Amino acid sequence: MFQILLLSLAVFAADPVVNVLDPATLHDLESHGFSLGDLLGDGSLTKTSDLTKKSAGWRDVMQVIGSNLTHDKNDQLVSGSGDIPDLVSKLRGFNDQSHEYKITTPANNSAYPYLVERDGDEPRHFDPRWLSSEYGALKLVAVVNRLDRVDITRDSCGEVRFIYRLSYKSKTSSSSLPFFVNVVEQYPKKASCAEFAKAWMSPFTKAALKDLSFRQLETNFQSVRFTSNYMKDFGGQAMYMQRIFRRFGDRLTPVALENTPDLAAFEKNPALLKNLVSDLKAGLLDLDRGILNLPEKYLAKLSISWSTLGRARSVNRPFTELFEKHRDLLREIDISKLTYIRSQEALFERLDNLSCMGCHQSGGTAGFHMLGAADPDFSHPFNRQEVALSPHALAEISRREQYTRDVAAGRAGNPFRPHSTFSSAKWTSTGAPSFDKLKVGALCFAQPTFYGQPACDCRKTVSGSSARLGECVAAKPTAGSVCWMGDLTDTHLDSLHAFTDKWKLTGPVLKDRGTYSCVLPSSGAPLGRMSRRCTLDEENFNVDITRDTTEVCANQGGQGFDMCAASGDSGACLETKVARSMLDTCSSDRTCREDYICQKFPDYQKISKADYVRKKNGKLINDSTPDKINGAKIAAARDRGVGFCVPTYFLFNMRLDGHPSPVSGLPPPAPTYNAKLPQRGLKK
Repeated sequence: MFQILLLSLAVFAADPVVNVLDPATLHDLESHGFSLGDLLGDGSLTKTSDLTKKSAGWRDVMQVIGSNLTHDKNDQLVSGSGDIPDLVSKLRGFNDQSHEYKITTPANNSAYPYLVERDGDEPRHFDPRWLSSEYGALKLVAVVNRLDRVDITRDSCGEVRFIYRLSYKSKTSSSSLPFFVNVVEQYPKKASCAEFAKAWMSPFTKAALKDLSFRQLETNFQSVRFTSNYMKDFGGQAMYMQRIFRRFGDRLTPVALENTPDLAAFEKNPALLKNLVSDLKAGLLDLDRGILNLPEKYLAKLSISWSTLGRARSVNRPFTELFEKHRDLLREIDISKLTYIRSQEALFERLDNLSCMGCHQSGGTAGFHMLGAADPDFSHPFNRQEVALSPHALAEISRREQYTRDVAAGRAGNPFRPHSTFSSAKWTSTGAPSFDKLKVGALCFAQPTFYGQPACDCRKTVSGSSARLGECVAAKPTAGSVCWMGDLTDTHLDSLHAFTDKWKLTGPVLKDRGTYSCVLPSSGAPLGRMSRRCTLDEENFNVDITRDTTEVCANQGGQGFDMCAASGDSGACLETKVARSMLDTCSSDRTCREDYICQKFPDYQKISKADYVRKKNGKLINDSTPDKINGAKIAAARDRGVGFCVPTYFLFNMRLDGHPSPVSGLPPPAPTYNAKLPQRGLKK
């Protein structure tokens, strides 16, 4: 009995598993009953061409995203039904003279030799043919323990999420795309959920995946992207689409999204707004805790979110837009007895953050929370992320671990879910946790908004009608830090046309930058970023790169960056165009700024001398040569999980362009130029 007690105590003392991210483990699961085809009930299917042929459920998903597609001789989408064809038809021919926007032919960047104009390209849209391509595959990149979801859905003992990412191996290259499928499975409802929680005590085994049943399938993907050449104020923009599918009979059908209001429905039926306020009053305690689940009658079936500067975009704040002209209705809600919500603005922020777009664009990496680890079989060394999770998902680990411990011990988990920008915390079974201090670059609230909110030197680098969040800034210049402040103006007609919003620079964050220079967003670096030239020792990695290192000599982009987007093998192209300078480091302990991503160090020492030693305007771009770079130090940094921050779309696996044709597997022809065409996307 004493031995059994010791064993039990040892089990509960272990850290629970909340994310399974090891590629080898995921490959094994995918090969033994957990491929996307298996979870849809159609057998072991991973390739998108096989899924299209054999899975009726996958064909249902494809039909909603884009089906019956027709392409002209230049490989441009001209007709069809679904989200992407609808998007293209509404963007094609768009002309807004007041803001100098004109779109002629949105490109799919597959086979058409798209036009690179003097000041921008046509926007690029997702090519739905990847969903049935012989080169495409839906690869399992994560398994996520969501026992905490029992506080929201309440009809199960929690969920397990299987995250698949669209990847490919073509005739010339391999990569992933910003397209994710989340298959949500759930445990059966029982009086005690302890047995399911105990299965997640480390180490992970397949026993944790027993007794699961299909609940729903969710999609989140980048649907259109505007380059930084076109969107010089933002440094590029991208739109993301989210949907949820549930099984009705033998079909997968779109259903309402969680806590995401259907603005069109409220416009058609004004009485719906008063009903919503009544339901909010009834569910006020759940709203305060962050576990509200609104009835479907209020909710949309399609969510559209936007980056860059997603934290401040009104299109990502649907409840604020909904109540914009009816704020008096929310003032009827008495918040005086709530624990966490401390103001009317906090009430708006809590609601917005519970929506799909509000959560994915606050504390996310672009529009995602789970990227997965870079799979060497589906990525180039110059095109890999170092950190698999968004800042929000990383901060959630401590909460979900404590929740699993509580349930395994027979206790109810702590029902409080913090705002998606909050930091990691020391959690207990009840009450508010003690949040860690926010680090430079993190999103923050400059004003008291929520009880116990984490703190830092918070500056509103983006001002505007929907800009409640600020950014933690450094007191002194440092590599990678934000450079510019500005005002954001909402000019869009609807969520589909939010690319017309404008950001205007108002001044520097720090007037004295010392030895650091600062680029403008037009270079593709949102809000700019500070950097300086590397010393020879820094360029050669003659220093140890640890988790405490804050600056490192890494590649900031290089000449012809957008040309690499048209090469069909962007990673190999970038290898020939490295230009290095001092940037900020990152890891799971220190995440990148909004609109930046943690990139894995490539092997600079393996670049050919001819590619590395280049000149611009008669001056060397890099000072050293590859043979002098310490590859062992680079490998050690990777082993420690340290990378460097770059603008999100500098990683081509985070943008829908820069990839080969899903039909031929070949890169598109070289782009053509026309410097005589007028500037677009900038108001004169």
